[in-house]
Amino acid sequence: MEWIDELARQVRKRSDPWIVLEGRHAVEAAISGWWDVQGILAAEDCEWNLPTWSGLELTRVERAMLEGVAGYAFHRGVLGLAKLPEERSDVAALMQELGADARVVVCPSLADAANAGAIVRNAAALGAQAVIFGEDGVSPYERKAVRSSSGALFRIPVRVADGGQVLRCLKAAKFTLIGADGSEDSEGLGGYEWREEGREALVIGSEEKGLTSFWKRACDALVKIPMASGMDSLNAAAASAVLLWEMKMARE
Repeated sequence: MEWIDELARQVRKRSDPWIVLEGRHAVEAAISGWWDVQGILAAEDCEWNLPTWSGLELTRVERAMLEGVAGYAFHRGVLGLAKLPEERSDVAALMQELGADARVVVCPSLADAANAGAIVRNAAALGAQAVIFGEDGVSPYERKAVRSSSGALFRIPVRVADGGQVLRCLKAAKFTLIGADGSEDSEGLGGYEWREEGREALVIGSEEKGLTSFWKRACDALVKIPMASGMDSLNAAAASAVLLWEMKMARE
């Protein structure tokens, strides 16, 4: 089958418009989100079955073949291939869909795929309506990111676009931009007053360098998380969880 050959290629080096689905939870989340699932492999000794309403067929293979496609001893027993949504880069259309009090997370240049997936998971869990990634960073559709998102990638809108385009769309949609920044001139978390209404975007910089000067200038406020002596920062995913929680609590 052609899709199995494509799946094997994408496992080794992913490229758009494809995404690899590892494990039944990722497959079920993609199906529930009405993504275009091309095919699903399951080991013969795997007891899982597709939901009857999915309209898809499950291809059963020997576990050795499944692990050969996966490239390692694959204990999950289920592997799938899907196409990314066509609107994955359309930030302007997303802005029109979001409500007047929407909260989004913006990651212009993340380098670590696990952080990208964890941030999507945090955003979904803590009430954000979307996550937007810059083209300069890692793709949220890489295998490690998909695994780290624990299915959240298929539950909230995720977009990937040029950073300049992202900023223009946010400003045009009247988002207040709050940048996570550990520098001395940033407002301490305890002293910053989060908005109780309106559109807000939490901007998370790269793991190594933080926010670029471009994004610092673009932000309406810069906020830092106080650290114990000897520690200069949390990782990007942990910082996003803390700040999203504060943003959420301000509205409850």
